[in-house]
Amino acid sequence: GCTGGDIRPPIAGFPAPENPDSTVIHGFPGTVCGDPPNPFIGIEAVLDPAVGPDWDGLGVAAKYRFGYEVGPGLSADAYVVGVERNGAARAYPLSILWWHEVVNDTLGGDPVLVTYCPICQSGMVAERRVDGTEAVFQVSGHLWQPPAVYGFASVEEGRTFGASASSGEAEVRNSGNLVLYDEETGSYWSQLLAKAICGSQSGEQMRILPSTVTTWGEWREAHPETDALLPPPWSKTA
Repeated sequence: GCTGGDIRPPIAGFPAPENPDSTVIHGFPGTVCGDPPNPFIGIEAVLDPAVGPDWDGLGVAAKYRFGYEVGPGLSADAYVVGVERNGAARAYPLSILWWHEVVNDTLGGDPVLVTYCPICQSGMVAERRVDGTEAVFQVSGHLWQPPAVYGFASVEEGRTFGASASSGEAEVRNSGNLVLYDEETGSYWSQLLAKAICGSQSGEQMRILPSTVTTWGEWREAHPETDALLPPPWSKTA
């Protein structure tokens, strides 16, 4: 059947998570836990990432170039989020994160979650686990602005970092922020707080992993064995 106006059907198996964390009512909107995930937002998480030593020889879509000169590979000036796990290094171009916001990956044998919110210029890299179990995260289609004191504390304490696809490091904006949900429990997670704000995991904190915002050229020089995330259609999305 059809739906009218702004009424959207819930994603199958994922009703509104309810059970808000105590911080939710002090943010905006305070009703976010009462809304089911919205599949119509058009932002698709990367679920099956593909990687390569570079973008050489690939006909990468112009939108993933962000104005950088189109050459044989990923531009040395392109900004990336670099992550190392157990001796493995990988670069996640911010031009991909800008469009897809969530990457579910495995690096060095560990489940890794790489996220970015273009509105807030906030990045967050964490273990891709819920209650100790490997999990898959999706874009909920909702935004939630945390109380400013919590948002700024998250940056100060190193849970999130500022990044820009056009200028590298940047100041985090405490604004309408990416809300993720995990497929295992349907709980909502604030990207800026790296914390569950709705559902059965409400109040749980993600385990943050170290990461670096730098250029592809600098990252590759420091990590000669690195690979780089490839954009769709090589990487598969939701």
